[in-house]
Amino acid sequence: MVKRDQVIVNTTAVAKMFGMTERRVRQLVEEGIIERVAHGRYDIVDTVNRYIKHLKLSSDAVSADDIMESLEYERFLHEKAKREKAEIELSHLKGQMHKASAIEAVMNDMLMAFRGKLLGLPTKLAPELVTIIDVGELQELLQAQMNEVLEELSYYDPAMFVSVTEGDDDEQGE
Repeated sequence: MVKRDQVIVNTTAVAKMFGMTERRVRQLVEEGIIERVAHGRYDIVDTVNRYIKHLKLSSDAVSADDIMESLEYERFLHEKAKREKAEIELSHLKGQMHKASAIEAVMNDMLMAFRGKLLGLPTKLAPELVTIIDVGELQELLQAQMNEVLEELSYYDPAMFVSVTEGDDDEQGE
């Protein structure tokens, strides 16, 4: 029975309104999403309300499969992070990797020593350079002194990093 305030439309009108085929409208009826008031006839207000509810629920709803996939992915990421952490710790224990703070401290020390030697060159060489007239001899002397200064940077000893790291650990433990 049709009430006075109901606006009744046919399947074609509902399909056009929702931008779908008439077959899809009939499928929505079969799925219980919308209801007919008679064969091929729909109450427009009720139909629109029900379809909007369906769209809201389907956009908000997360299926159980999605949740399980998400949990499995999170477990995968967690296990991957644990493995990476273990690899880093193992590399550190084997002496293949050093802490950034240790590298920074050792490199600062090396560069400060290099800077000091480099800045000391003019004072060290000036008395010798005054007495040398031959350009070749000047070049040899300068080359030898530059190599000596640069040699400072060529010393790499992993033990330097370990000793600095142990010093950091001792300070943190206090």
